[in-house]
Amino acid sequence: MKLDKISTLALARMKQRGISLATLRYLLAHGRVEKKCDGARLVYLDNDAYGSGRKLYAVLDAAGEVLTVERRVRRDHVPGANQAAA
Repeated sequence: MKLDKISTLALARMKQRGISLATLRYLLAHGRVEKKCDGARLVYLDNDAYGSGRKLYAVLDAAGEVLTVERRVRRDHVPGANQAAA
């Protein structure tokens, strides 16, 4: 996938989160794509392919503009893990 346009919000989020333009280009070139019903696309790397140690994703609108970019650092939810012992 080619990098066409980046929204000002996406640029601000990239700066806040320490994500470089090279990393975004890598994500778009090598990431998996999920198409949504409204034409938007979610592009993600679900492993440590870029050496970040974190999952990385971008959201693009139907026209291909990058809306936001984020590193997902949340742990997977384990049902019942936070419940107090009875």
